[in-house]
Amino acid sequence: MFIFSIRTVVLAVALSASSLSSAATLSVQSELLCSPEGLMRLIPQFNVNGQFTIPNPNTDLQTFLSAQQGLSNAIDMILAQENISQNPSNVGSLPSRPLIFASNWLSSEVGIQTDGTNLNSPESGGKFGGYRVRSFLNGLTPVPLSQGSMYVIKQSNPTYQALVYPMPTSHPCVNRLVLAAGNTTGLWPTPTYALGRYQLDNNGLPMRDKPLMTYLIVNICLDLGTPAVINRQSVLRPNAMIILAFHWPCEGSGCADNGIGHQH
Repeated sequence: MFIFSIRTVVLAVALSASSLSSAATLSVQSELLCSPEGLMRLIPQFNVNGQFTIPNPNTDLQTFLSAQQGLSNAIDMILAQENISQNPSNVGSLPSRPLIFASNWLSSEVGIQTDGTNLNSPESGGKFGGYRVRSFLNGLTPVPLSQGSMYVIKQSNPTYQALVYPMPTSHPCVNRLVLAAGNTTGLWPTPTYALGRYQLDNNGLPMRDKPLMTYLIVNICLDLGTPAVINRQSVLRPNAMIILAFHWPCEGSGCADNGIGHQH
């Protein structure tokens, strides 16, 4: 289960905005996006007995949808407030500091697809949802030429499945995400966001001058074609697919999954 204990961070609630040197002071509510512990306070659907937990769409679809839609809308509102309250010149002069993304990912998602004749789910077993499945983002790695500003999903076949561009916003813990699939017409329309958490020093205090680590992605995935080979030629067949998902990084035994999620 994707879990964080609420005790682990005394939320950097103690996040003293006064220590922000190059960015504007965030409101208390805006700061809640900067950690799983804060997110539980903002979106209570993530709070299960004091632990940050992604809802299981196969056992509680309505809670999953409420969390996915609620978080997307809350981020939209908080960004709008930040955009209004901040000075455009200050925001425009900030150095580029996109979030840092891990290589291994899990996801919980729901989806449906149609080729115009058939209607089914891209999830394993024909279920509407997949819980704690292996994300297609596995293999995400920085593109060397981009100096870390863009990422590529590097796997076996095809080698480079998709490109991902994290775009910083007026909120240091929020990036907009743009995806372009290499073997389909897959993309991430808005609203699609990545949330980052501060790295902590030895005293457990946030280091606001360091790059933030992505801890959650909330996204919509749209695809309009599926790869096929006809007369030895690679083509794209019409195939509409919509996915609503959460993705989160994992390490070691924490990457144990319940199968493979949707693939582009």
